[in-house]
Amino acid sequence: RVPQPDYQPNFPKDLGAHPEYAIEWWYWVGHLEAIDSDETFGFQSTVFRLAGDPQQSDDDDDAHFGRSQLYMSHLALSDISQQSYIHTERIVRNGWQANVAEHGLQIAAGPITAQWNEPAQVMEMQLNYPNDTRLTLTMTPRKPMLIFGERGLSRKGADPAAVSWYWTYSRLDVTGSLTRGDTTIALKGTAWMDHEISSSQLGGDLQGWDWTAIQLDNGTELKAYRLRRPNGGSDPWSAVYWIDAQGQHHSVYADAFEWQTVSTWTSPHTGLRYPTEVKILASNPTSNQLETYHLQPKLDDQEFTGNDSSNAYWEGACDVFDAQGKRIGQAYLELAGYGDGLGGKLN
Repeated sequence: RVPQPDYQPNFPKDLGAHPEYAIEWWYWVGHLEAIDSDETFGFQSTVFRLAGDPQQSDDDDDAHFGRSQLYMSHLALSDISQQSYIHTERIVRNGWQANVAEHGLQIAAGPITAQWNEPAQVMEMQLNYPNDTRLTLTMTPRKPMLIFGERGLSRKGADPAAVSWYWTYSRLDVTGSLTRGDTTIALKGTAWMDHEISSSQLGGDLQGWDWTAIQLDNGTELKAYRLRRPNGGSDPWSAVYWIDAQGQHHSVYADAFEWQTVSTWTSPHTGLRYPTEVKILASNPTSNQLETYHLQPKLDDQEFTGNDSSNAYWEGACDVFDAQGKRIGQAYLELAGYGDGLGGKLN
């Protein structure tokens, strides 16, 4: 099925799974700091739902274990103070190590659990990393859920099927703790959550994407992405969205912004080269001013390599600077499709 325009999502119900569509993901990234020390961290948590052949499950002996739905969990933790990075991937079947509700946010998928606490109006998460490491987080939305795209459809290319429903909490206040062995650190910070639903994530002529979630210190957020063609050019459906302090958003497309590579990093693990330091120059549609957002990674090696698949992409915490070099916020930057990785698989 292809997501249709003008659908009016019902939250929190629609935070749950939509198994009639081929691809779905729940995505959280955030910037955390220790309350009692100067330690800082970044985290990524993503649950992908990948639909199998629906004809396979109905008559299968173990259909009740959800043979037609696979869940892939990606977890990463960047310890900025120690300049270290850990990550893990798990692929699980619905009904075995995964239980994901269709009505409301209730996810248990391998190392990730997440749920919406309706009375408290918060998200509660537990993320279990390698090396006896665990994040326990409570997230409170600062702004309403955003619905992106024209008539509620986010387009990823000229192909009519390359559309998704794309819903975002652009700023969540976070409290929680990081436990490593016998040591627990109290944390606070901010996070970003996306929930995207599709059946064809990219147009057939696209190679991958460069994407960022920016949270500025002035209360504004930006979502910017460049849909890459094989020749290195940008697809016209590439976009920048500004989300103001009241939660209203405005956008421009590829002809109104530039995505410039400042420097690259070559992975010692895969040999892939990623443009990890970038500048985004965009004309703000509300002020008509050209604005510069210079993203510099807080840690070079934030490459995710799958242990259960061949996925490889760069996803990392960054500082954000303006044209004068003043630090104005933080971001997460995602670079996919630079090898036989995630972008290519979803193409």
